[in-house]
Amino acid sequence: MAEHLSDEEQLESFKRWFRENGLSTIVVVVLAAGGYFGWEFWKGYSEKTAQAASVIYQQMMDTALVDPGKQLNDSQKDEISDLAVQLKNDYPGTQYARYGAMLLARLAVEDGEFETATEQLQWAEKGADEGLSLVIGLRLARIEAARGNIDTAIERLKSKDAKTMTSAYAEARGDFYLMKNDRDSAHSAYLQALQSVAQNDNQSRSIIELKLRHVAPASVNEVDSMGASSEDSE
Repeated sequence: MAEHLSDEEQLESFKRWFRENGLSTIVVVVLAAGGYFGWEFWKGYSEKTAQAASVIYQQMMDTALVDPGKQLNDSQKDEISDLAVQLKNDYPGTQYARYGAMLLARLAVEDGEFETATEQLQWAEKGADEGLSLVIGLRLARIEAARGNIDTAIERLKSKDAKTMTSAYAEARGDFYLMKNDRDSAHSAYLQALQSVAQNDNQSRSIIELKLRHVAPASVNEVDSMGASSEDSE
């Protein structure tokens, strides 16, 4: 009898607990399960989306591949444009769509359509990760310079923390200053580019050094020339 009463007491205790906490507990469990399965569904959807976008992107890049010294023909440009537009329309949240917009921008620049190129890059810049955003910022600056807006191009690069692209940004500023015939500022920018270039990037280092010598003050070039002559005489 005591055991029977104990079971009844336990049952009543459970009923009271369930009335007080049961519904909220069920809600928490349902929400947790829903969140888990929702996340798993989203991961699967994202992976499938990325895979589908990557296939289109690869088709686009295969079409854009030409032999050195050759240019894309009109048929290739049309196919690239169609694939890039498909990426932007069907998979706008992927990095592949941004790469497609950047390729459209490059084609527009080659055709002298700077406004179209700017629009494509600005579209790609929205939601881009930090590294890609820096690349896009540099290209936007070069387009501004090509349009004759050199001061705007310089300010665009100066207003950004270039981080891993400090050397590339400084070199571009040097190019822009040289377009203004401001050789002193160009020299300072190229010097910064040289100081921040990656140690193993020998190609970029050689190009920057060449630009630096081109804008160096006459006194610096004379010293370099005297030093070279002295080494030759030895």
